[in-house]
Amino acid sequence: MSLYFNSAEEAEAAFYRAFQNLDLALMKQVWSELPEVCCLHPGGGLLLGKQAVLQSWKAIFTKAERPSMVHRCLQATTLGELSVHQVEELIRPGGDPKGKASRVIATNVYRRDRNGWRMLTHHSSLPLTASTTEEFRGRLH
Repeated sequence: MSLYFNSAEEAEAAFYRAFQNLDLALMKQVWSELPEVCCLHPGGGLLLGKQAVLQSWKAIFTKAERPSMVHRCLQATTLGELSVHQVEELIRPGGDPKGKASRVIATNVYRRDRNGWRMLTHHSSLPLTASTTEEFRGRLH
């Protein structure tokens, strides 16, 4: 039986619960069945399609220790059937809540269909240290 997520926020909570608990079965339910599904892990290449995305999560979860993880939505925009969230992730490998956290910034895109809200895109990257417009002056991107 497939889970029904009533909102993008419910789908996002399930995504991070699956990530923190290394739960591939729940992770599978979070993702859309649409062919446009894609994922970018920090430093990785573009993964297209649900099968490739789930293979990457399986590889990440294999032999991993459950991380200590906190996430917070920095900004969300919902327009009709799409919702785009910019999220800060603080990930501590090995489950040590006092260990040094890796800070990751992610963009999560969700789409609503007859089966509720599902993840369409997860793009995560390690942020640069520059934080003001002036620091970016002269850079191409």
